[in-house]
Amino acid sequence: MIYGWFSLLAAFLVATMLAPAPVPAQIPGLGSFTLDKGALLEQATKLVSDLTAMKQDPKLTPADKGKVDTLLPKATAVNTELAKPQVEPSRLTQLAGQLGDLQKQYGALKGALGK
Repeated sequence: MIYGWFSLLAAFLVATMLAPAPVPAQIPGLGSFTLDKGALLEQATKLVSDLTAMKQDPKLTPADKGKVDTLLPKATAVNTELAKPQVEPSRLTQLAGQLGDLQKQYGALKGALGK
């Protein structure tokens, strides 16, 4: 019985040591927090998906389609960078800032379209 607990504890310790550690970061205006590359990649992937879907909307005006056409390559570039196996902490902070800006622009566009 006690050996089972030790095995479980050892497995837990190994798993936590092998898991990628979140990167502490400071983004101006947001203060100090921990960046999680996986969460950022998930957000970037969703943003690319949302923009791609929005681009296919037949109700989209040409002006709004132009905005989507501007945002989509930028979101794709951030997504591609975040998908790389290794991202330097300073670059991760920069990508998080870019992603936040793109999400704000997407939100404003989505709000203007009444969605």
